[in-house]
Amino acid sequence: MPSSRCEPPFPRKIRIPQAGSLSHMYVLTEFDALGLENEGLRLWLTLYRVRDWFLSPPEGAGPPPGEPDRPYDEVDATLRPVLTTLDRLLAEPSPDEATGEAVAAACLGAALWAEGKGAYHTVLGFLHAAEDVDPENPHYAYNLGRVARKLAMYDESSAWLKWAHHVARGSRRWEVATLALSGLGNLHRQRGSLPRATRYHEAARRMARLRGLRTLEGDALYDLAIMSFSFGEATKGAEYAKEALKAYGPGHSQVYRLAKDAAWFWMDHYGRFENAAHVFIMLMDHVWDPSYRVLLCANLARAAAGAGWVNVFEEMWVETWGMIHQQLSRQGHAAALIQLALGAGSLGCWDRSVMAATEALTIATGRKETELLVTADRILKALDGGVIDDCDATGVFKDRQRMEPPRVDASTTDLTALFSNAMKARRDDAPESPIRDLVYPEGSLIS
Repeated sequence: MPSSRCEPPFPRKIRIPQAGSLSHMYVLTEFDALGLENEGLRLWLTLYRVRDWFLSPPEGAGPPPGEPDRPYDEVDATLRPVLTTLDRLLAEPSPDEATGEAVAAACLGAALWAEGKGAYHTVLGFLHAAEDVDPENPHYAYNLGRVARKLAMYDESSAWLKWAHHVARGSRRWEVATLALSGLGNLHRQRGSLPRATRYHEAARRMARLRGLRTLEGDALYDLAIMSFSFGEATKGAEYAKEALKAYGPGHSQVYRLAKDAAWFWMDHYGRFENAAHVFIMLMDHVWDPSYRVLLCANLARAAAGAGWVNVFEEMWVETWGMIHQQLSRQGHAAALIQLALGAGSLGCWDRSVMAATEALTIATGRKETELLVTADRILKALDGGVIDDCDATGVFKDRQRMEPPRVDASTTDLTALFSNAMKARRDDAPESPIRDLVYPEGSLIS
């Protein structure tokens, strides 16, 4: 029972579904499905040992009977350090508080590795182990809430994020307290409650600003900007984005993501193709990761088509296809091809639109990218056999209806110029996330 009105109840453990009665069977199941049986077996044995270590004296923490003590040559090299660290910690004859903190941190490492593979039930298992071993560290509660939100476990996510915020404030870990508020904002946005999402992101912004957490302040403003753009409040979104740029400072890595997202909304939601194209062109000097660059080129192609910049569209059409043919990974390719198809449709190049959408459908089918598969199929149905269905085409190729020069919007134009300056490297060589420890007054940021 809570000790005060302000203290949330301690959350229940998140129920992790599994088949069979074997403890932590979900680890084996998930990694078998991923074709990573060796990693799954080792993670299962490790989680088994951590749980045994937590519940039993140190001498009970050895491997299950019959399991040989051998190096981890058969597992992914990036996982080996976590497993060997836990082996050493669990074998300590006289574990102390520092040992427990190290075990919990290593469990977080295992959880993050599993998250990179999409094994979210395994992630929850290791995060719960970490939280049990070191309950005073709010990072583990925060990550439980964050991952639960990914799995659409909304009630569990809310409970763990609120608990993380409470514990973080009590221990003056302001970064985690701010992240928890931001997580609650994202949770309510995902559930469709814009007022509550705004309330939490504003609270995260205030806490971050008060504590000098410049990157987290920028992130809160970033979230507020994207919410405003997505709900049709372009001017308000631009103002939030300007404030985010001030918080981040020039050259911060988040500047490029914010610029890309703002340009996408200008293009896709508002038909401000020239502004979007200018931002995409600026980003071409900064985005080099192949899976992101192929999308950037395709987005620029679509924006250029909407703006009537035929030469730029042609250049990006060729460059995007060239990257697609050169890359072994198909990540981002279906999405890029759909942008090419939409751009070609804006210019009335129907054969090209069919070609791009057909290839997008093939890739999306192979990668089981359902949303992209549906979009590609809609494009092809609108262009069925070269006979353009005006009704379908109007809905699919919405850019064609917005190619007249839109009303000049000063906030969008100003923000475009600010993006240009913000993409420049920092002149003072300061770190990306300067943190200053300020005095925090008593009282809750949110009611």
